[in-house]
Amino acid sequence: MNDVRRRPSDRRPSGARRARLQSRRQARNQRYGRFIGLTFLGSLIPGTGLIAAGKRRLGTTIVVLVGLALLATLAVVLLIPPTELASYGGDRDIMFMLGGTLAVAAVAWLLIALGTHRALEPEGLPTGKRLAGAGVVIVAASVIVAPMAVGSMYAFTQRTLIGNISSSGASNTTPDLDTSDPWANKPRLNVLFLGGDAGDGRTGLRPDTQIVASIDTETGATTMISLPRNLQGFPFPEDSPLVERYPDGFTGGGDAGEWMLNAVYQNVPRDNADVFEGVGDPGADANKWAVEGALGIDIDYFMMVDLAGFEAVVDALGGITVDVPRDIPYGNKSLPDGSCTQANGYIEAGEDQLLDGFHALWFARSRCGSDDYDRMERQRCVMNAIVDEADPATLLSQYQSLASAAGDIITSDVPSDLFPALIQLMAKVQGQPLESLTLDNKFFDSMGTTSANPDYDELHARIAEILSTEPDAGTSTETPAGEPEDTTEAADQDDANAQTGERSNAAEAQVQQTSGDAEEDGTEEAPADEPTDEEESDEPADQPVDAGAVC
Repeated sequence: MNDVRRRPSDRRPSGARRARLQSRRQARNQRYGRFIGLTFLGSLIPGTGLIAAGKRRLGTTIVVLVGLALLATLAVVLLIPPTELASYGGDRDIMFMLGGTLAVAAVAWLLIALGTHRALEPEGLPTGKRLAGAGVVIVAASVIVAPMAVGSMYAFTQRTLIGNISSSGASNTTPDLDTSDPWANKPRLNVLFLGGDAGDGRTGLRPDTQIVASIDTETGATTMISLPRNLQGFPFPEDSPLVERYPDGFTGGGDAGEWMLNAVYQNVPRDNADVFEGVGDPGADANKWAVEGALGIDIDYFMMVDLAGFEAVVDALGGITVDVPRDIPYGNKSLPDGSCTQANGYIEAGEDQLLDGFHALWFARSRCGSDDYDRMERQRCVMNAIVDEADPATLLSQYQSLASAAGDIITSDVPSDLFPALIQLMAKVQGQPLESLTLDNKFFDSMGTTSANPDYDELHARIAEILSTEPDAGTSTETPAGEPEDTTEAADQDDANAQTGERSNAAEAQVQQTSGDAEEDGTEEAPADEPTDEEESDEPADQPVDAGAVC
C-alpha cells in the first residue's frame, strides 16, 4: 500500500469553512459584547438587563419600583424647604430609617446586578471572560451602591452623634418646651458653652471658658457674651434652691479661687449633693444657675466642650486660620512666684496663620504674657475660625472623623428630640451677623466696678438692654474717673486698689490670693507694663461688636 502523505496546505480549511468559522467568532464576540453592555446597563438601571434576558415580568416590576423610588426622592427634595430637610438630620428616628433604607437598597441593587449578570451570561464562556463580566458588574454597581453605603454609614453616625451629645440624665434647669413648636413662646434661646479642662495637675474639672450664646428665635440674630472665670459674688436666681444655701451670693472665706465662677462646677454640687440628686450633670446645672444669677437671664441649655479633645476637631477640619497678634508661647507653666517656665516654642505673630489642633489649642488657652481677657478674645477668634473652616465640602469629606471627635468631647442637656428645631434655628443664625460682648475690665470699668465686686443689679439691667430690641435709654453707662481694678492682673492688684479705694480690705486680700494662684493648667497673668490687645482696642466697652471685627 502506498503511503500517501498530505501536504500542510491540504490540512487548511477550505474558504467556505474559514468563512463559517469567522462568522461564528464574530457572532460570539457580538454576543459577548451585548452581554457586557446589557450587564453594565442592568447594573446601573436595575431591571433593564433582566428584561433583555427574557425575564420581562420581573425586570419590569423592578424598573417600575426603582422609578417610583426616584420620583419620591425627587419630590421630597423639591417640595420640602431646604431648612426643614436639613432638620431631619437631627431626628434620630429618621436617621435610623434612612440608614436602614439605604443599606437595604444598596444590598438589593448589588444582588439585582449580580442576577442580571448571571441571566445574561452566554454558555461556555472561558474563565477570563466570565471574570471580566463580573468586573463590569462591580464597577457599574459601585457607582450607585458605594454612595448608598456611605450615605447609610453617615446616617447611622449622625444618629449616634446626637445620642452621644444629647441629654444623658435629669436636669433641674432645662425648660419644658413643646418640641413640635419650641419657639412659639420663647423669643430668645440662651445656651451656655463651657470649655472644660480636667488635665494633668488639675483637681477636678474647671470650665475656664464660659460663653452665653443668646439667639433671637425669630431672626437668628445672636449675641455671644463671654464671662470671666474670676467673676465673684454673684447671686443665684430666686427660683433656685441655691438661694437659701448662698443668701449673700457665691462668696465665703478661704482661698478666693474657690469662690469664682469657674469653681461653681465642682464645688457647688460637692457641697450641696442633695440639691442635685439624680441629675445627669450636677456641675452644669449649678453653673447654669450661677450664670443666670450673674446676668439676670434664663439659661436654657449648656454644651460642654472638653478642651483635651479640641485638637481632634481642628485637625479633622485641616487646621484653622487666625491672625496671631504677637508671639504666643506654648508648652510652659506658671510658677508660684508668678513667672513662667521656659516655653517649648512660640506661635509666631502674623496674619492668616494656619494652626493645627495642637497649636490652635495653645493659642486659645495660653495666658503667659497676657491675661484672661486677652485669652477670651483669642477664644472668640478660634470659634469664628472654626465656623469659617466648616464649609459643606469639608464637613462632607471629613464627616466621620469630625463626628467621632465631637461625640467624644461634647456633652449637653439638650434633649435629642429638640435637635431638628435647633438645626433649623442654626440655619437662621448663619444668615445673620454674629455680635460679641466680653465682660472684661473695660466693661466693668464702664459701670464703675470690677469683676470681683460687680453691681449685679446694674449688670442685669445692662444685659437686658443689650438683648432687648428696644433698649432702655435710661440705663446708665457713664464711665467714672479712676483706673479700674482687674482681678486677673497679678502685678496690678496693689496699685489698682490704692488708686480706686473701692474694695474692702477683706476683698483685697482675697484678690491677692487669687492673683498669686499657681494655676493648675499652667498659666500666668500679664505683667503690668505689658498691655494686652484688649487694652489697646478701640471697641466700645459696654456694647457688643461684630464678632468678626474682634479678630
